[in-house]
Amino acid sequence: MDRRVLNQTSVILVEPQDDINIGTAVRAGRNFGIESVRLVRPAEADPKKILISAPRSEEQIERIERFEELDKALGDCVLTLGMTARQRSASWRVLEPRQAAREVVEASRRGRIGLLFGREDSGLPNEVIDRCHAVVTIPTDPDYSSLNLGQAVTVLGWEIFRAAQNIDTSGVALKDVRPHSEFEAAPMAGLERMFDQAEEALDAIGFFKADTNEHIMRSVRGVFLRADLDSRELAIWHGIFKEVVAYLERAGVLNRR
Repeated sequence: MDRRVLNQTSVILVEPQDDINIGTAVRAGRNFGIESVRLVRPAEADPKKILISAPRSEEQIERIERFEELDKALGDCVLTLGMTARQRSASWRVLEPRQAAREVVEASRRGRIGLLFGREDSGLPNEVIDRCHAVVTIPTDPDYSSLNLGQAVTVLGWEIFRAAQNIDTSGVALKDVRPHSEFEAAPMAGLERMFDQAEEALDAIGFFKADTNEHIMRSVRGVFLRADLDSRELAIWHGIFKEVVAYLERAGVLNRR
Protein backbone atom coordinates (compact mmCIF):
# COMPACT_ATOMS: atom_id res chain seq x y z
CA MET A 1 0.00 0.00 0.00
CA ASP A 2 1.38 3.40 -1.04
CA ARG A 3 0.08 5.69 1.71
CA ARG A 4 1.66 8.69 0.02
CA VAL A 5 -1.06 8.58 -2.63
CA LEU A 6 -3.82 8.78 -0.02
CA ASN A 7 -2.02 11.36 2.13
CA GLN A 8 -1.48 13.61 -0.89
CA THR A 9 -5.15 13.57 -1.92
CA SER A 10 -7.76 16.08 -0.75
CA VAL A 11 -11.53 15.91 -1.14
CA ILE A 12 -12.64 19.46 -1.98
CA LEU A 13 -16.34 20.25 -1.56
CA VAL A 14 -17.41 23.41 -3.37
CA GLU A 15 -20.29 25.22 -1.65
CA PRO A 16 -21.77 22.17 0.13
CA GLN A 17 -25.24 22.92 1.44
CA ASP A 18 -25.96 20.07 3.87
CA ASP A 19 -23.74 19.16 6.82
CA ILE A 20 -24.98 15.56 6.70
CA ASN A 21 -23.62 15.32 3.16
CA ILE A 22 -20.30 16.75 4.30
CA GLY A 23 -20.25 13.99 6.90
CA THR A 24 -20.93 11.27 4.34
CA ALA A 25 -18.05 12.62 2.25
CA VAL A 26 -15.74 12.60 5.29
CA ARG A 27 -16.79 9.04 6.09
CA ALA A 28 -16.37 7.82 2.51
CA GLY A 29 -12.92 9.37 2.32
CA ARG A 30 -11.89 7.73 5.58
CA ASN A 31 -13.13 4.36 4.33
CA PHE A 32 -10.38 4.51 1.72
CA GLY A 33 -7.64 6.34 3.60
CA ILE A 34 -8.31 9.87 2.30
CA GLU A 35 -8.64 12.14 5.33
CA SER A 36 -7.88 15.60 3.94
CA VAL A 37 -11.12 17.53 3.37
CA ARG A 38 -11.39 21.13 2.19
CA LEU A 39 -14.59 23.17 2.10
CA VAL A 40 -15.10 26.16 -0.17
CA ARG A 41 -17.84 28.52 1.05
CA PRO A 42 -19.94 25.91 2.89
CA ALA A 43 -23.47 26.92 3.89
CA GLU A 44 -22.77 26.05 7.53
CA ALA A 45 -20.37 23.17 8.29
CA ASP A 46 -21.28 22.63 11.93
CA PRO A 47 -18.87 19.98 13.30
CA LYS A 48 -21.58 18.43 15.50
CA LYS A 49 -23.90 17.94 12.52
CA ILE A 50 -21.09 16.61 10.33
CA LEU A 51 -20.28 14.05 13.03
CA ILE A 52 -23.79 12.58 12.77
CA SER A 53 -22.97 10.95 9.44
CA ALA A 54 -19.25 10.52 10.14
CA PRO A 55 -19.11 8.79 13.54
CA ARG A 56 -15.77 8.47 15.33
CA SER A 57 -14.26 11.12 13.07
CA GLU A 58 -13.79 13.95 15.55
CA GLU A 59 -10.11 14.42 14.75
CA GLN A 60 -10.69 14.41 10.99
CA ILE A 61 -13.55 16.89 11.28
CA GLU A 62 -11.42 19.19 13.41
CA ARG A 63 -8.77 19.21 10.67
CA ILE A 64 -11.21 20.19 7.91
CA GLU A 65 -9.86 23.26 6.08
CA ARG A 66 -12.20 26.09 5.05
CA PHE A 67 -11.70 28.54 2.20
CA GLU A 68 -13.62 31.52 0.90
CA GLU A 69 -11.81 31.43 -2.45
CA LEU A 70 -11.59 28.36 -4.67
CA ASP A 71 -8.17 29.32 -6.03
CA LYS A 72 -6.70 29.28 -2.54
CA ALA A 73 -8.14 25.80 -1.93
CA LEU A 74 -6.47 24.62 -5.14
CA GLY A 75 -3.26 26.63 -4.83
CA ASP A 76 -0.92 23.78 -3.83
CA CYS A 77 -2.51 21.15 -6.09
CA VAL A 78 -0.62 19.79 -9.10
CA LEU A 79 -3.62 17.77 -10.33
CA THR A 80 -7.25 18.84 -10.04
CA LEU A 81 -10.11 16.53 -11.03
CA GLY A 82 -13.75 17.65 -11.10
CA MET A 83 -16.56 15.14 -10.58
CA THR A 84 -19.57 15.67 -12.83
CA ALA A 85 -22.48 13.64 -14.15
CA ARG A 86 -23.45 16.14 -16.84
CA GLN A 87 -22.39 15.97 -20.47
CA ARG A 88 -20.66 19.21 -21.37
CA SER A 89 -19.98 20.83 -24.72
CA ALA A 90 -16.58 22.30 -23.88
CA SER A 91 -13.48 20.28 -24.75
CA TRP A 92 -12.55 19.16 -21.25
CA ARG A 93 -10.70 15.87 -20.94
CA VAL A 94 -13.08 13.24 -19.51
CA LEU A 95 -11.92 10.28 -17.42
CA GLU A 96 -13.67 7.37 -15.80
CA PRO A 97 -12.79 6.74 -12.12
CA ARG A 98 -10.29 3.98 -12.88
CA GLN A 99 -8.39 6.16 -15.33
CA ALA A 100 -8.49 9.04 -12.87
CA ALA A 101 -7.10 6.87 -10.09
CA ARG A 102 -4.04 5.99 -12.13
CA GLU A 103 -3.36 9.66 -12.78
CA VAL A 104 -3.74 10.37 -9.07
CA VAL A 105 -1.12 7.73 -8.27
CA GLU A 106 1.32 9.29 -10.73
CA ALA A 107 0.63 12.88 -9.65
CA SER A 108 1.11 12.03 -5.97
CA ARG A 109 4.83 11.74 -6.67
CA ARG A 110 4.84 15.42 -7.62
CA GLY A 111 2.44 17.07 -5.18
CA ARG A 112 -1.11 17.35 -3.91
CA ILE A 113 -4.21 16.21 -5.76
CA GLY A 114 -7.59 17.92 -5.44
CA LEU A 115 -10.81 15.98 -6.05
CA LEU A 116 -13.59 18.53 -6.57
CA PHE A 117 -17.25 17.87 -5.85
CA GLY A 118 -19.98 20.44 -6.39
CA ARG A 119 -23.18 21.59 -4.74
CA GLU A 120 -25.78 18.94 -4.10
CA ASP A 121 -28.38 20.74 -6.24
CA SER A 122 -26.30 21.84 -9.21
CA GLY A 123 -22.87 20.21 -9.23
CA LEU A 124 -19.76 22.03 -10.41
CA PRO A 125 -20.27 25.17 -12.54
CA ASN A 126 -18.16 25.74 -15.65
CA GLU A 127 -15.93 28.31 -13.97
CA VAL A 128 -14.85 25.62 -11.48
CA ILE A 129 -14.39 22.97 -14.17
CA ASP A 130 -12.13 25.47 -15.96
CA ARG A 131 -9.68 24.99 -13.08
CA CYS A 132 -9.57 21.21 -13.48
CA HIS A 133 -7.02 19.21 -15.45
CA ALA A 134 -9.83 16.78 -16.29
CA VAL A 135 -13.38 15.88 -15.33
CA VAL A 136 -14.35 12.50 -13.94
CA THR A 137 -17.68 10.91 -14.81
CA ILE A 138 -19.00 7.76 -13.17
CA PRO A 139 -20.89 5.68 -15.76
CA THR A 140 -24.51 5.35 -14.63
CA ASP A 141 -27.94 4.78 -16.11
CA PRO A 142 -28.61 7.95 -18.16
CA ASP A 143 -32.21 7.97 -16.95
CA TYR A 144 -31.01 8.43 -13.35
CA SER A 145 -27.38 9.51 -13.47
CA SER A 146 -27.00 11.71 -10.40
CA LEU A 147 -25.18 10.23 -7.41
CA ASN A 148 -25.27 11.78 -3.97
CA LEU A 149 -22.09 13.26 -2.56
CA GLY A 150 -21.16 10.29 -0.37
CA GLN A 151 -21.65 7.84 -3.23
CA ALA A 152 -19.46 9.85 -5.59
CA VAL A 153 -16.64 10.11 -3.04
CA THR A 154 -16.97 6.38 -2.32
CA VAL A 155 -16.61 5.31 -5.95
CA LEU A 156 -13.62 7.52 -6.69
CA GLY A 157 -12.05 6.85 -3.28
CA TRP A 158 -12.26 3.10 -3.82
CA GLU A 159 -10.55 3.33 -7.19
CA ILE A 160 -7.76 5.48 -5.76
CA PHE A 161 -7.36 3.10 -2.80
CA ARG A 162 -7.12 0.15 -5.18
CA ALA A 163 -4.64 1.95 -7.42
CA ALA A 164 -2.54 2.91 -4.39
CA GLN A 165 -1.97 -0.80 -3.88
CA ASN A 166 -0.22 -0.75 -7.27
CA ILE A 167 -2.32 -3.43 -8.94
CA ASP A 168 -4.96 -3.33 -11.61
CA THR A 169 -7.95 -5.64 -11.82
CA SER A 170 -5.89 -8.46 -13.34
CA GLY A 171 -3.23 -8.24 -10.62
CA VAL A 172 -0.64 -6.67 -12.92
CA ALA A 173 1.53 -3.89 -11.48
CA LEU A 174 0.61 -0.44 -12.70
CA LYS A 175 3.14 1.43 -14.80
CA ASP A 176 3.87 5.15 -14.80
CA VAL A 177 1.47 6.99 -17.08
CA ARG A 178 3.81 9.95 -17.70
CA PRO A 179 7.58 10.37 -17.96
CA HIS A 180 9.19 11.96 -14.93
CA SER A 181 10.52 15.51 -15.03
CA GLU A 182 13.54 16.66 -13.07
CA PHE A 183 11.56 19.77 -12.09
CA GLU A 184 8.65 20.08 -9.68
CA ALA A 185 5.12 19.99 -11.06
CA ALA A 186 3.43 23.32 -11.74
CA PRO A 187 0.99 24.12 -8.91
CA MET A 188 -2.42 25.59 -9.63
CA ALA A 189 -1.51 28.87 -7.95
CA GLY A 190 1.29 29.36 -10.49
CA LEU A 191 -0.90 28.27 -13.39
CA GLU A 192 -3.56 30.80 -12.41
CA ARG A 193 -0.98 33.59 -12.47
CA MET A 194 0.18 32.43 -15.88
CA PHE A 195 -3.40 32.31 -17.19
CA ASP A 196 -3.92 35.89 -15.98
CA GLN A 197 -0.73 36.93 -17.80
CA ALA A 198 -1.82 35.06 -20.94
CA GLU A 199 -5.17 36.84 -20.93
CA GLU A 200 -3.45 40.20 -20.50
CA ALA A 201 -1.10 39.46 -23.42
CA LEU A 202 -3.90 38.31 -25.73
CA ASP A 203 -5.92 41.37 -24.80
CA ALA A 204 -2.92 43.62 -25.45
CA ILE A 205 -2.52 42.40 -29.04
CA GLY A 206 -6.24 42.76 -29.72
CA PHE A 207 -6.79 39.03 -30.09
CA PHE A 208 -10.12 39.02 -28.28
CA LYS A 209 -13.16 40.02 -30.27
CA ALA A 210 -16.51 41.01 -28.83
CA ASP A 211 -17.45 38.70 -25.95
CA THR A 212 -15.14 35.89 -27.07
CA ASN A 213 -12.42 36.08 -24.42
CA GLU A 214 -14.19 33.69 -22.01
CA HIS A 215 -14.42 30.93 -24.64
CA ILE A 216 -10.89 31.53 -25.89
CA MET A 217 -9.45 31.48 -22.39
CA ARG A 218 -11.33 28.26 -21.65
CA SER A 219 -9.57 26.69 -24.64
CA VAL A 220 -6.20 28.14 -23.57
CA ARG A 221 -6.67 26.72 -20.09
CA GLY A 222 -7.57 23.32 -21.52
CA VAL A 223 -4.43 23.18 -23.66
CA PHE A 224 -2.08 24.02 -20.78
CA LEU A 225 -3.83 21.82 -18.23
CA ARG A 226 -3.65 18.85 -20.57
CA ALA A 227 0.04 19.59 -21.14
CA ASP A 228 0.77 18.97 -17.44
CA LEU A 229 3.53 21.58 -17.20
CA ASP A 230 6.42 21.34 -14.79
CA SER A 231 7.69 24.40 -12.90
CA ARG A 232 10.36 25.25 -15.49
CA GLU A 233 7.90 25.08 -18.38
CA LEU A 234 5.45 27.19 -16.40
CA ALA A 235 8.12 29.86 -15.84
CA ILE A 236 8.95 29.91 -19.55
CA TRP A 237 5.36 30.41 -20.66
CA HIS A 238 4.69 32.98 -17.96
CA GLY A 239 7.79 34.84 -19.16
CA ILE A 240 6.67 34.68 -22.79
CA PHE A 241 3.28 36.22 -22.06
CA LYS A 242 4.81 38.83 -19.77
CA GLU A 243 7.36 39.83 -22.41
CA VAL A 244 4.65 40.24 -25.06
CA VAL A 245 3.03 42.96 -22.95
CA ALA A 246 6.38 44.53 -22.06
CA TYR A 247 7.47 44.62 -25.71
CA LEU A 248 4.27 46.34 -26.81
CA GLU A 249 4.68 48.89 -24.04
CA ARG A 250 8.27 49.61 -25.10
CA ALA A 251 7.21 49.91 -28.71
CA GLY A 252 4.38 52.26 -27.83
CA VAL A 253 1.83 50.18 -29.74
CA LEU A 254 -0.01 48.60 -26.85
CA ASN A 255 -3.56 47.86 -27.96
CA ARG A 256 -5.74 47.59 -24.87
CA ARG A 257 -9.53 47.55 -24.97
